[in-house]
Amino acid sequence: MTFEYSKAFDLIASKVEAELSKSGYTRQKVASEGELAALFTGTNVAYSIIYDKDKQQMLLRTCAMTEDGPDNEWRTLSTWLYDDIVATQKDAESIANDFVDGVSNTGALKRAKQAKQKKKKSDDGNADPKFLAKRFVSTFPELREEIQMEEDCYYPFRGATFAKEHLAPKLPPYIKSAGKKELEKLANIFNTQYGNGDVDTRAVITNVIINSLDEPEYEKLSEYFNDELKIAAKFERKYKDKTVKPEKPKVKKPSRFSTLSDRQS
Repeated sequence: MTFEYSKAFDLIASKVEAELSKSGYTRQKVASEGELAALFTGTNVAYSIIYDKDKQQMLLRTCAMTEDGPDNEWRTLSTWLYDDIVATQKDAESIANDFVDGVSNTGALKRAKQAKQKKKKSDDGNADPKFLAKRFVSTFPELREEIQMEEDCYYPFRGATFAKEHLAPKLPPYIKSAGKKELEKLANIFNTQYGNGDVDTRAVITNVIINSLDEPEYEKLSEYFNDELKIAAKFERKYKDKTVKPEKPKVKKPSRFSTLSDRQS
């Protein structure tokens, strides 16, 4: 049985609230348009949960706290597609568990460790879809020229379009003939970039690239995915071959919480 998105949001927000309350966080009242929102504030950190109705996405975000409230420099920790035409309560609970892990002490320590590791790598910190495409050049050398052509002809870099037209078609024949070592290397690219990627990169990996694979290729490759990507990929496979909205240029919008300090003062 499907599970309506507002009920899913309430379930997710309540479980996150229960976890954060253990550490002294308080849920704030917020107003929003075109999306559902929940805001939790602590002494040094704020978390927010958003359901974007247009994109059908549940997002967990965080930012630093100031004396006047959240600094509104929001960073996305996790994002999940949630279409209540096909999603169930079990799917909502999976998202809730992922978000709870993201705000728990264990999750916070994990993010701090990952951030420290990323600083040691000179080519990290730029995990957008273009960065993702370049990670596959070692496997598909011809991508180097194709990436250059994309950069010369389009701005900004069309991450989803490029992945669909240039990367996805190369995977099935490669996977079919690849041995264990080749599959492990390929899967490790997905694992690393999904873990370090921004929202767009994660969507390209799951919605575009992985969902382009037929079941035999998917089963063969997914055997080497880490637990995080296995869960996300399995969830997104429900939307394989379904119509999705075309890419739109990014427009920077004011934060929904930009007036929070006015309401608290």
